[in-house]
Amino acid sequence: MFAVLLAGSAGLAGLAPPAAVAAVTATTVTLPTGDRVGVRTTADGRPLYDILPAAGKGMARALVHLRLGERDYEVPGTALPYLGRGLDLSLFDVQALLAGASAAVDPATFGTALAKQFKEDNARGHYGGQGLFAGGRTFALSGAPTRRAVQPRSVMRTVSVDAADIAGKPADAGVAFLYNTDDGNLLDPNENLNYFSGGTAKFSAPDGNYSALGLFWTADADGNPTEVRFSAQPEFAVKADTTVRVDASRASSKVTWVTPRPALLDDTGFLFRRAAKTGPALLVDFDAGPGVPISVSPTAVPVRTGALQTYPYSRLVSPPGPGTPYEYVLQKASVGTIPHQRYVITAKDVAAVDATYFSEYSSLGLRQRSGMFSFEDTSGRVSHPIQLPRKQTEYVSAAPDLSWFGGFSKYVLPGPFPGWAGGQYEAFHIYRGGSTVTEDWNRFPLHPAGAVALLPLSDATMFTQPGATRAGDLVRVAITPFSDNQPGHTGFGFYGEARDTITGHYRFTQDGTTLAEGSPSDAFAVGFDHEVAPGPATLGLTIDAGRTGPMYHQSTATHTEWTWPSQHVEGVTLPPALYCARGDDGPDRACAVEPLLTLGYAVGGLRPDGSTPSGPQGLDLTIGHLQQSAGSPVTGATVQYSTDGTTWQDATVTPRGDGVFHADFAATTDTFRGIDVSLRVTASDAAGATVAETTTAAYHVFAS
Repeated sequence: MFAVLLAGSAGLAGLAPPAAVAAVTATTVTLPTGDRVGVRTTADGRPLYDILPAAGKGMARALVHLRLGERDYEVPGTALPYLGRGLDLSLFDVQALLAGASAAVDPATFGTALAKQFKEDNARGHYGGQGLFAGGRTFALSGAPTRRAVQPRSVMRTVSVDAADIAGKPADAGVAFLYNTDDGNLLDPNENLNYFSGGTAKFSAPDGNYSALGLFWTADADGNPTEVRFSAQPEFAVKADTTVRVDASRASSKVTWVTPRPALLDDTGFLFRRAAKTGPALLVDFDAGPGVPISVSPTAVPVRTGALQTYPYSRLVSPPGPGTPYEYVLQKASVGTIPHQRYVITAKDVAAVDATYFSEYSSLGLRQRSGMFSFEDTSGRVSHPIQLPRKQTEYVSAAPDLSWFGGFSKYVLPGPFPGWAGGQYEAFHIYRGGSTVTEDWNRFPLHPAGAVALLPLSDATMFTQPGATRAGDLVRVAITPFSDNQPGHTGFGFYGEARDTITGHYRFTQDGTTLAEGSPSDAFAVGFDHEVAPGPATLGLTIDAGRTGPMYHQSTATHTEWTWPSQHVEGVTLPPALYCARGDDGPDRACAVEPLLTLGYAVGGLRPDGSTPSGPQGLDLTIGHLQQSAGSPVTGATVQYSTDGTTWQDATVTPRGDGVFHADFAATTDTFRGIDVSLRVTASDAAGATVAETTTAAYHVFAS
């Protein structure tokens, strides 16, 4: 799932903050097992995760996200059998790792050693007490917070969760969860979880209403997962010592998708969420990895205490063969009961996405697509490899309460730990079943852009910070360099890796006088706030951004200058989907969006590798204003081009209406053969706002 954590990492290698998610924090941590987790926090405090497993296959690649007592844990499958018998759950506490807690292990080697131990113990059929855990050795996180459980007001009862495993024997491998559905705070995270031994996992709990879940798996001789089962008793009462059964055999319904086009299971998982009448919910989310079957126990009677939500999620890919590749990204939620897990997908259940991933170099990148239902407190999915450049069709589940977010990495950072580099992130958005949409990722030329909310502006599910706002006389700016031309996408800004040369500078002016300037480093956006004089004035913003390295040849530098009229703002409130800043009581919306002009480029005939055929060139230019700003009509635009970066020539520009202009480059085939084209664009509106942008090596012309 999207839950990932990386401890002690200086930058966000695994996950950059999609600006439309309005992330107020963004960082990465490395688990003691070497897995990296990108962590973002939305304006309302919800964590979002992106998981980058250190292992490419096997049980170490399978990841379980747990949410217990409002804390998130990301647990590799190889660690599951050792929780409570050698490995403390705190090792995988995302929040503790973010706060600086650490383990006395080397992440570069511990994950491999644990996977080796799992393989050996799996062959023996007994976990713990040997190898890494010989002599009772245990591993825990130092500096992790401790939590006192709520003192019960009744006699403590023994709750025995009994189970037979997948082979029908008393379970000695597997994890049991117990959750109080009256009060989610009644048991602390360690009291929510126990392991099976001799067919039983015992808990001590006060009287009340409870839910129990057994999680079981099998693995082959090489330690690769072969099956996962969820067996639940969603609701039962405890008034005395109580025994409930969660035999693996009860998980008789296998997650199965019937799709309109043939497709092969590539990745799959299942999420179980049980909410109490009060307090935090229990969340168990097992991403089993490529091709691993998952089965669950169906129920018929809706729960009466609290809430129950479950859903499977899977990615299926087209069989090998000619033609445009395609994939299905599917998830289907159920509430109150756990249904049988055979899902027949029709065209009305999905949106068909015509997706192109642009890259001037052939590379193995990463794509993360996460779906989040309205009942979820946190979300995220594991990224999957994607060969670039690429064009494919993606059939994505569509539902009114299902929003999608994620991103795309142009390549994986070199070194012992995986990471994202040179891509784009997307805003939360909802697909409509039966629709067809186009999504272009990293389409050149890349340039600075502000965030765009793709959810309805009346939707307060997620909050987006516009590129420039004013509250009274305080101006706030958040502009991300190297963004593409798809509304809702933002780039990686000034974040890069050791091999890259990344430069940046901004200057903020009022009536030509410099108020602030700086040179961002390892930042995703040019972000600052500054007081200005209250009277009407012309504000200006200049952003320079450069990025060169072995993976970058196109759109390597931009110089963008904005000017716009501005004055004191009072009594203006943004719609629910937007916000000015994060306040103590939630998002602050008392501001107005400044009328900065925006640019959108569409180079005619651009291929996924960032090149066009040689000969005369064409460009469609879309000029607008920041979302929700009181912009004036666009009055004109100019376009110049250069084939050497020094000599500039005018293009013929024709207005098409509604801020759209078409530019033609009247040049011979020989002139435009095998060269990089740089672009220089200007635009203005009726109120006097202007923008002037130069993009170096904006795109390439194929040497045909």
